[in-house]
Amino acid sequence: MESRLYSRLLVRLLALPIAALTVLAIVLGYGLQRVQESAAVVDRADVVILHANRLIKLMVDEETGLRGYLLTRNPVFLEPLHQADQQIEPEFNTLFSLVRRPDQVARLQRLQATHREWEKKAHQDIQSPMDASAIEQHLLQRKQAMDSLRSLMDEFVNIVIGRRAERSAEDFQVQRNARIALIGAIALVGTLLVWETRRVFHRLTDTYNNQIKEVKLRSEESDAREQWLNTTLRSIGDAVIACDVDGKVVFMNPIAEQLTGWNESEARGQTLHKVFPIFNEDTREVVENPVDKVRRLGTVVGLANHTFLVSRKGKEICIDDSGAPIRNSSDQMIGVVLVFRDITERRMSEGALMRAEKLATAGRLAATIAHEVNNPLEGLTNLVYIARRSDSLNEVRQLLSQAEDELGRIAHITRQSLGFYRETSTPAHFMPATIVREVTDFYASRAARLGISFVVNTTTEREVLGSPGELRQVLSNLVANSLDACTMGSVVRVEANSAIDPRNPSHTGVRITIADTGPGIPSEHLESIFEPFFTTKKDTGTGLGLWVSRELVEKHGGSLRVRSRTSEPLCGTVFSIFLPMRNGASTN
Repeated sequence: MESRLYSRLLVRLLALPIAALTVLAIVLGYGLQRVQESAAVVDRADVVILHANRLIKLMVDEETGLRGYLLTRNPVFLEPLHQADQQIEPEFNTLFSLVRRPDQVARLQRLQATHREWEKKAHQDIQSPMDASAIEQHLLQRKQAMDSLRSLMDEFVNIVIGRRAERSAEDFQVQRNARIALIGAIALVGTLLVWETRRVFHRLTDTYNNQIKEVKLRSEESDAREQWLNTTLRSIGDAVIACDVDGKVVFMNPIAEQLTGWNESEARGQTLHKVFPIFNEDTREVVENPVDKVRRLGTVVGLANHTFLVSRKGKEICIDDSGAPIRNSSDQMIGVVLVFRDITERRMSEGALMRAEKLATAGRLAATIAHEVNNPLEGLTNLVYIARRSDSLNEVRQLLSQAEDELGRIAHITRQSLGFYRETSTPAHFMPATIVREVTDFYASRAARLGISFVVNTTTEREVLGSPGELRQVLSNLVANSLDACTMGSVVRVEANSAIDPRNPSHTGVRITIADTGPGIPSEHLESIFEPFFTTKKDTGTGLGLWVSRELVEKHGGSLRVRSRTSEPLCGTVFSIFLPMRNGASTN
């Protein structure tokens, strides 16, 4: 569906009547304006005629008053004359304001000048005493002058009447033309409107029908895709739970029902915290729900290591999972999907491998201990043999004193070995720096015998939560690997410092580094050294040491990283362990 085309057709369909009405309004407005202009001209002509007739009447009144006074000399007859004199000038001014044509203005000016001359002579006749013959003569002159004025005024009025008739005819013609033009415009616009509207309507109908077909097709595709996805999600081997943006369950596949102990119908609408309670295997503390983390971060997240799910029946199941946001076409989060699996068997296998590696480590340590104990035992045997054959009491005492020193060395090695393996299964707060010193003390004699410099530097007393024995195992494995890789004259540096988690700057903890100046690890091996059963020690290695070490570090919520260089002169390997501080740990 071309939404732009559909919108454009709708706009055209609505715009056509508006445009047609606008054109008709313009035509009608123009016609009305012309009619009003013609009507205004006719009305003005009527007003001019009205005032011209009034002016003629006033002039007649002046002549009548003058005749009556001259014949009778009675002042009463002068009253109409005086009243007419006061009104004639305003009438002339009114006519001047109404007349527009220059010829008519000039005619009015002549009429006004002639009338003023008539009034001047009339007033002279009124002031001059005359006999009867003179009166008759003056009356005749005034009458002739007045007749001339009236003739001029009649001529002016007739011209105005003629113009009015012309304007009336023009007005009629304008109205007739306007009606014809309006009817023609209405017919033309109506025809165009009907034609264009029908054409647009047909296109709009076709477009709408295509849209309906497309929507129906997409709906069918969406239904098919939904059924396909629903079948897929319900058939896969992993458990799947989908939640809305509020963290309430909307979907569960059969595997999720089996692991959580909830039916989908019962779980729908429940909060994920209730259906999917998860805890840390070591601390037994509640783990942040992946859905909450996805809603908070807006990205795909994974579950913390060593997490177990408590089912509805109370069964504890080791799980591994990940959560991802579900977004609409506007990139707005509309839900979260959680995928998890039961890794109990894998965890048992890993435990077995760890125990195997621990036994192997114990075997290697036993060999080391046997070698360390063998030297003082040989010395002790020799001292006892010499003492038995000596007759000097002082010499025997001296030999027994040396034998006592050798026994002290053996006792020290024994106590150190017992302490190295003594650990508790319950997590506790301990100082990694102490474990570093214990492990390096244990391997110091071996490093000295191999001619390798051992540099130890601990600058932090911070505490972490976990198992000291497991950290001993990790450090023992890494230090032993460094000693195996180095030759005489090499240096192994072990440090423990306060640090910040590079993955989350808000977390603080302890960083332990084991760096050596050995030959380094080839780049093709770096990606595989943490995989189980990968080893370059064909005769003595099990391939589990580094894998177990990383598992144990991650169990403590930390990270184990490595970098190495094989080219001279800066060759060597650096292992870096970061252990985060937990609640209640010392921050010194």
